[in-house]
Formats: sequence, C-alpha cells, structure tokens
Amino acid sequence: MRISSQLLLTFLLNAIWQIALIAALASLGVRLLRKSSMRYQHWVWVGALFLSLLVPVVTAVRAMASGAFSRPEAGFERELVNPVLADEVLPFQSPSTGVSSWSFQLDRTVVLTLLFVYGAFLFYRAFKLAQAWYRTREIRNSAVDLDGDEAVEAIVCRCGKRLNFQTDRIRVCGSDSLPVPVTIGLFRPVIILPASLLHERDTDLLTSAIGHEFIHVARHDYVLNFLYELVYLPVSFHPAAALLRSRIKQTRELCCDELVAERIINAEIYARSLVALASSAPPLRRLSFTTTVGIADADILEARIMSLLSKPKLNKRWKKLLLVAVSLLLLVPSLAAASFAMRFEVATTAQDPTQQEKEVQEKKKADALEREAATGDVFKERMARDPRFRDEVQRKREMEVEMRAVKQAALVRLSRVTMDQAIQIATSQTPGKVLVCSLDADKWEEPGKLAKDGTVFYRVVIADEANPGGATHVWVNAVDGQIIKTEKELPRKMHAPEND
Repeated sequence: MRISSQLLLTFLLNAIWQIALIAALASLGVRLLRKSSMRYQHWVWVGALFLSLLVPVVTAVRAMASGAFSRPEAGFERELVNPVLADEVLPFQSPSTGVSSWSFQLDRTVVLTLLFVYGAFLFYRAFKLAQAWYRTREIRNSAVDLDGDEAVEAIVCRCGKRLNFQTDRIRVCGSDSLPVPVTIGLFRPVIILPASLLHERDTDLLTSAIGHEFIHVARHDYVLNFLYELVYLPVSFHPAAALLRSRIKQTRELCCDELVAERIINAEIYARSLVALASSAPPLRRLSFTTTVGIADADILEARIMSLLSKPKLNKRWKKLLLVAVSLLLLVPSLAAASFAMRFEVATTAQDPTQQEKEVQEKKKADALEREAATGDVFKERMARDPRFRDEVQRKREMEVEMRAVKQAALVRLSRVTMDQAIQIATSQTPGKVLVCSLDADKWEEPGKLAKDGTVFYRVVIADEANPGGATHVWVNAVDGQIIKTEKELPRKMHAPEND
C-alpha cells in the first residue's frame, strides 16, 4: 500500500510540471507550423496529449524500478561489506536506471488528502464520461433511418466517390433532439442529421453538413476521440491537459473543414454553410455531455472561416521538414523530463513507531538476503568455473590477511597501555563485568602508519547490571590512559513474534 501511494504521488506531482512543459512545447511547435497544413498542427496536439500521460507514468515507474520505494530509510546503519566482493558486479545485481531525482518527504496527512482529492476527481470525470456515453447511446437509439430520401442518398454517393470511400458501411439518420449534425459509432458509423436541416432542403447546406460528417467517418474521428478521452482521464486535473484536449477538438474540426473545401464543395459556399448551421443552433452546450463528434464541436467559427479563406503558404517539402523539427522539439525535452524525477515519499512520523519498527526489520531482512546471495551459490559457481576470478579472490584474501597483520603490529607498537590496564581504568569509572575489550585506531594515513591526528584506543564494553541487556562503552587512550569518551547503550526492545 505504501509503495502504491508513493508511486501515485510521484506520478501526480511530477505531472504538474511535466504536463505544463509539454503544453508549452506543443504551443511553440504549433506556432512554428501556423503556415502549414492544419493536420500537422492536429498531430502535434495529439502527440502532446499522449506524452502528457506517458511521461509522468514513465517517470514514476523508473523511480520505482530504481529502488526508490523498495526500502524506505529509517535511520543510519553501518553495513558490513565483504572486501573480496566490493569491486565485483554480480549477475543478480541490477544496474542503475539513470534516473536523476530530488527526494522530498511529505506529511502523511497531506499525502492522504492529495490522493483522496485526486481519487474523487478521477471518479467524477469517469462518471461524466460514462454519462456522456449513455447520452450518446440514447441519441443513437432515438435516431430514425432516412430510407428513400433521394436527395440525401445522392449527396452521400457523391461524397463517397470524391473521397474514394465505401458508403454501404454508413447509416444516415434523422433526429428531432439534435440541433446540429453529429457522427456516432465505433464500428458501424452513423451520421445523424437534425430534422430542421432536412426540412429546409438546401442542397449546399446538406452537402456541407453531410460532407463534414463524412470526413469524420473517413478519418475514424469518433474512435480516436473516444481514445483521447480515455488518455485524458488520468490527467484531467491539470489545466494544461484540458487545453490540449480543447486544441485537439478545434484542430480536428479545422482539418475536416480543410478536406471538405478541398474535395467536396467550394470553400466560400462551405463557409456560408458553416455560418448558417451555427446560427440555426445557438445552444450547443448539451452536446458536450456526449461522446459524439460533429460540425459544432469547436466554438471557433471565426477561426474556421478565416482558415477556409486562406491557403497554406509553405510548399510540401518545407512542411515535412518543419514537422520533423517540431516533433524533435516536442520529443527531446519530454524524454529528458521523463528521466528527471522529483521523488515524493510519505514521511515516517514519530506517531507511528510500529510502522517504523516494521520498516527497519524489513530492511534488515533484505540486507541479510543480499549478503547471503553474495556469498552463496552465485559466488561459489563463479569460483568453480573461473580460474582468473578464483586467483583474484585468493590474492585479495592474502592481501587482507597481510594488511590486518600490519595493522595489528602497528597497534601493538604504538600502544603504551596494556589491555589489563585499560580494563582497570574503564572499570574504575564504570564498575561492572567487562564484555568486550578491543584495540583499534582511527585516521590511518596508510597501512601500518597512523595519521598525525590519529588516536590509538581501547574500546571497553561493560555490562549494565541494573538494566539487563544494556551496556556502557568506554574509550581509553592506549598511549596515556586517559578516558576519551563514554556512551551508554540502552537495552534492545524485545518484540513477540507476529502470528501469521
């Protein structure tokens, strides 16, 4: 549960800056493509929407794969490392994932609040999408087939020929509940025309409406729009993601307008038809509660008219080169953002000692398993099959024994106080039974040579009879017999084993 919470938290908080970055890059790219075909701009916005979900997900997964959430830190511990294996890369060790990260700890209450708010918002957006789907099904079920309408059939056949698209897969229906034409259907597309449009019998208006919806069918816009809604759902909390979704709808309509004016009907006639369709159905808001695609999806009538009356000024070669440059502009920084993660973790508070103790125990168990694996079958197998590795291990062991002997000889030479004297000095200050007495030194300049500020000392561990399990550590200078420092070790808390 902790790992999943940290994974979701890392996804959410990295998505805040990553989605904003991707939206800014997409806006810059579209600005560079403003004189090219509208479909290029549409591709840029679609790519940006997919990257807005993909980049935060990759960031969170890479942070988890790097081991960031596997063993939370509960304190500092000294780890025993086998010097023979210190510079060897064993087969079971996973390489670094190369994720640059800053780690932040957030209060548990803040984390739970953020996750609850995100979960509630996600549930709300999913409910609205399901409601839109249900509303779409109702519209489709209430539509009536236009069998025998020769004018509509003639326009459909003409659109099919000009687009080289089979018309037998398309149903054309009428509806009294719709103010504008729409397209519905994942596998069997249906074009639904409003009853008011059918009653007018304006050939140019019908051709514009049916041609526009025909382009939606040929481009599979209904299926793609539903896919975009699913991709948008996890990142719908972000205003920049809402901007990307809005731009996709707008450029999709501009693409369809471009194709209608190019292949089906004159641009000026089509522009007048757009104005007539928009004026005949002003209250278009209820269409936003459906998953349909249609001629009135984008509320940018002026921009659509201007786009129809102006032509792209770049030739085809420059358009493609510019599209490649904009794609790189969008992809390269996005990939860089995916490799840089701000890692967010749930802070372990003092009010939850049981959880902290459990994490410490889990860390100790994991460390024990790693040490066991390092000295287990993998190491033995390599020793058996690799003579060079076996010789190197033997050489390191001999060097380790030699260095230990040199160190011990230097300690004996430098010390002026015997071990018995050190024990008497330590027990004179702290009476009790001596558990351990060892000779050591710190700050070695080289093997066998102590640094100028180094110290040779005895560490005497004396049992605390008043507190069973406790002890007192006394450091005695091995040269002049002075007590360097004294530390008390509290008894370790014993826990009853948990029942499975």
